[in-house]
Amino acid sequence: MILRTGISCPHRTMPVCILAAMICCTPLLYFGSLENASAVSCSDNPPADTPSQSNEKEEEPTLLYETLPLSQFRISELSPQISTDMDYVDVFYSEWEDCRYIFLPSTADRSRLVISYAAKANEKTPVLYLDDTAVSSGAQTDLLAAKDVFTLRIGETEYGEIRVMQSDLGCIYLHTAKGGLDYLDANKSYTETGSTLMLDKNGAVQYQGDLENIKSHGNSSWDYSPRKHPYNIKLAEKADLYGMGKAKKWVLLSNFLDFSQLRNTIAFEAAKAAGIEYTTDYVYVDLFADGSYRGTYQLTERVQIQKNRVNITDLEEDTEKLNDKPLKEYPHVAVGAEINQYLENSYKYYEIPNEPADITGGYLVQFQLWNRYPNDTESGFVTSRGQAVDIRCPQYASKAQVEYMRSYMQALEDAIYSEDGYNSEGKHYSDYIDMDSLLCYYLMEEFTSDADGTYASFYFYKETDAKGDGKLHCAPVWDFDLGFMNFARLAENSKGDASYTTKTDALYITCFPINGWDKNNGDGQGSENTNTVGVSWIGKLYEREDIVKRIAELYYEHYDSYLKQLSDTKQNGGALITQWGAELACSAEMNNAKTHMYGGRAFRGLGPEDGTCYAETVEFVRNFVEKRRNGLRKIWLKPFAQARLERLETEYLSLILENYDEAGQENINQIMAIAANAITEAADMDSVEAAYTEALRGLQSQPHALLLGDFNDDRSIDIKDAQDALMYYGRRLVGYNDVLTPSQQQNGDVDGNGKQDAVDAMHILRSAASLRIGQQYLYPVENPS
Repeated sequence: MILRTGISCPHRTMPVCILAAMICCTPLLYFGSLENASAVSCSDNPPADTPSQSNEKEEEPTLLYETLPLSQFRISELSPQISTDMDYVDVFYSEWEDCRYIFLPSTADRSRLVISYAAKANEKTPVLYLDDTAVSSGAQTDLLAAKDVFTLRIGETEYGEIRVMQSDLGCIYLHTAKGGLDYLDANKSYTETGSTLMLDKNGAVQYQGDLENIKSHGNSSWDYSPRKHPYNIKLAEKADLYGMGKAKKWVLLSNFLDFSQLRNTIAFEAAKAAGIEYTTDYVYVDLFADGSYRGTYQLTERVQIQKNRVNITDLEEDTEKLNDKPLKEYPHVAVGAEINQYLENSYKYYEIPNEPADITGGYLVQFQLWNRYPNDTESGFVTSRGQAVDIRCPQYASKAQVEYMRSYMQALEDAIYSEDGYNSEGKHYSDYIDMDSLLCYYLMEEFTSDADGTYASFYFYKETDAKGDGKLHCAPVWDFDLGFMNFARLAENSKGDASYTTKTDALYITCFPINGWDKNNGDGQGSENTNTVGVSWIGKLYEREDIVKRIAELYYEHYDSYLKQLSDTKQNGGALITQWGAELACSAEMNNAKTHMYGGRAFRGLGPEDGTCYAETVEFVRNFVEKRRNGLRKIWLKPFAQARLERLETEYLSLILENYDEAGQENINQIMAIAANAITEAADMDSVEAAYTEALRGLQSQPHALLLGDFNDDRSIDIKDAQDALMYYGRRLVGYNDVLTPSQQQNGDVDGNGKQDAVDAMHILRSAASLRIGQQYLYPVENPS
């Protein structure tokens, strides 16, 4: 990433705020549409759970130039680097500014574009002028290279401005075969087909060929993005798009609810830095479909089991090979409820006649919203406490497969909710799930204040017992466009824990109940006639002191320093978020001219008004991450200090004090006393870590009491000492620089010449041999000859 002191983009007309001066002074959050907006201060004071509404409406401006006497107005040859008939875009009319835009990809050479226009039916085509220059329809022109804003005239009549904008990203062209994306946008269940051309920013082809299908993607991200929908695409054949690995299935995220366009990116990059497995790769592109510029999109990998995605056994593929017809064509069966019903202890599956002998993996499952489970989940189950689980793969699972995962996750849940962490089978919850992966995933949700939290898109995978460790693992992370204070939501559980997504100094995810629990119905344990519980899996685990301390450690070890890189404006190069915003600015401004996500009269779906220009929307997110980091550091300071003290105590107890002389023992005890005081009194996590690291280094640097010849520090002198000493000397001769412990340095230097060499090894060997026959060979240091 390249840091710019300001966002500077050639070939655009809309001004952009300077990123170096992005100081947002308490921006307002707006919820709902602009016509029904309520303002919430960007502070740590929680807003109402349901935003109030205002009946005030902005006065609609008078549109003077909405209609042109043309049936077509098109710019073509946008990607001259390749021969194609897909590289064209129609001029776009903006009702917000009563002007027209020409949106160009990075590949366009503005000195070699073709402008085409035609009159409406049965009318003579008039001459079109840009400023006072006549444009010959269908001819190549360099006119658009001269400037960014032109006055449009057709014949003798002026029609306002034409503004030219150009991105600096790669681009994707779609050509649909039937109804087009506009029809798909209006019909969520519709499936389109067609072809595509994908280019990088320099015009190099990433993919050119057929699309098996184009479908809608997501739920709220679709429903609340009327001007810019997300899509699932499936290529006709596997392809390595933009270096992300071969696959057929991909997602085009619109990020319409995220004005910064960066929230998913920040989460993905933080997950990679934390080492979370199978984190999604992505690339930003400009999307053009059938001559319509659609905006900035984030092309991402699909969450699925596949060699280049979640690389585990594909149980669905193995099952398909054993059966005569597509799995979804077998009968769909539910137990304990109707197919389209959410109810505890129920499950649903497909009556598939044949399946592999090993059904212990691989599975990819996610927690699902209770109200989406009935219709959005093909195979899955609801636990006894009301947690809905969607089996994403195999999507069309057999009865045995569903029952296996249902039994496995129910046993895990029973252990989590028990008093001692063990279920009735005597197994601990850590026997079922890799705890560090679960807690690292939780931390992703927590630091982002993801509004959906553990309700949805919270993924687990399980490999077969033969190939894996027999446990669930949490990955990959997904869906953070409503995080980073982008949606005000209250989380409240039956213990009385409550928090808002807008509070940066309090935990949010730990306050979740199991989705489906309703404190206002039934006996306080859930909705009427249900047994859903008011504390989520994470909330229940957080009651345990050892879990809280481990979370604090994982936060500091895997997240804290990266959150600083993301948000610290004083570091060399500036905040990563600011840098990424600068990299995306040209495309983002062009996207906003089309979709009007921010600025005057902007559309509000779910998100807040977090800026009047793109730079401010980026700064809003950066500011949140900075405040969230500071808040979490305070919350977990004491648990972190306790965890580090316990680790230091474990290190201390592993020492055998009898192996040290009196001075060494005194040093060790002094190190522990100083460290305990420093860690206990530390004002921040960095001070805790510094005291812990210094003490650990001090303990490890104390040499044992002198025992000449004990090179491997096991309190005896034997042949192994001689072998190890000789091996060290030999490796040093050929260039290796092995580091010795203080005890090795002290006890291995038998002849006292300040180095470890073959003479020392010889003395040790002779001493070991003499000891074996009851003699003492080893000479005193002062007379080794």
